[in-house]
Amino acid sequence: MPTLRVATWNIEWMVGLFNGRWKDWDGTIPPRFAGRTLGSIRLDPIADVPLLCDRIAGVIRALKPDVLAIQEGPPLKAQVEHFVARFLDDDFAVVGSNATWQSTYILVRRALAGGLTVVPPDSPGMAALTGSFFFYPWQGFRVADRRRHQFAREPVCVDLALPGGKRLAFVNVHLKSKFSKLKTMAQWEAREPEAMLDALDVRQKVSAEVAALRRYVSLRLMMADVPHGLVVLGDFNDGPFGELFEAEFLLHNILDEMVGSFLEPDLLLRHAMKPDILRAASSVTFSDPLQGGAEVHELIDHVLVSPRLMVARNAVRLHQASCKVQDKLAARFTEGDGKGARERRPSDHFPVLATFGY
Repeated sequence: MPTLRVATWNIEWMVGLFNGRWKDWDGTIPPRFAGRTLGSIRLDPIADVPLLCDRIAGVIRALKPDVLAIQEGPPLKAQVEHFVARFLDDDFAVVGSNATWQSTYILVRRALAGGLTVVPPDSPGMAALTGSFFFYPWQGFRVADRRRHQFAREPVCVDLALPGGKRLAFVNVHLKSKFSKLKTMAQWEAREPEAMLDALDVRQKVSAEVAALRRYVSLRLMMADVPHGLVVLGDFNDGPFGELFEAEFLLHNILDEMVGSFLEPDLLLRHAMKPDILRAASSVTFSDPLQGGAEVHELIDHVLVSPRLMVARNAVRLHQASCKVQDKLAARFTEGDGKGARERRPSDHFPVLATFGY
């Protein structure tokens, strides 16, 4: 039975590979990058850009993906195509979303790219992903209180026709970061109003994005031309476990919201990982100020699948034991523990890989 290898990977600030440039990019990958500031973000310098590109390409080659969802890609599709041509033997077709400092992309191996179709912008639900929508901030309830929001990084939605007439749909997502003005335990303990309300506001925005994404997923699964399965993957910027804000303020977990309602069982998404794998998995490590700066390991990079992909008799089906965080694979292309200079690590996230049979 043929297999399809599907991966998702947040590749840390890829724009740095292109000298931190967007509209004035000169069409090359420089030997080094001095670093730069983007608002409150400081992009780390890269002493040896080709070395870092080799590390990233090495991980991708070792993953052997047929479909690769990238987050934190550079602004321009031409930049990704340049990277693919120079470091990946031009072996992938590239589909991108809106141009921003962290764009989302789906790469499909050339041998399968003839079956690749970008979902038209006028398809049901797509307006919610490419346009704006409203949400109410914490304690807001009047019409005048509602705020307009939109995805900073629009999801990439594509269909892929496989040999034998089988079809899969993919949605690559990178939800809003939860970073806010709440940065210290002292702020939390004092319930500092500005910091608390900003943190709650950020959570509401993330929730609004998930609600829009969930509407699209539900509509897609109900369409007459629904493919043999739908895969939603990417960086959800939220783990599967309860957090302090969820416990204290009764906010729901973002990933749980994404899964759907048990009242619509045919529309529920499943996690691609087996439960025993999922319980121990983590794709990123960070210092949590609300846990005294402790190093926290979280799984925020996910592969979610529609119900049909879990059924053995379906034309396309998930090999569930296959879905894992590829931390050991990434370590092969990392110098030491990867901390410190940017060029020592392929990324600050580990990729996640799943295999489907068709």
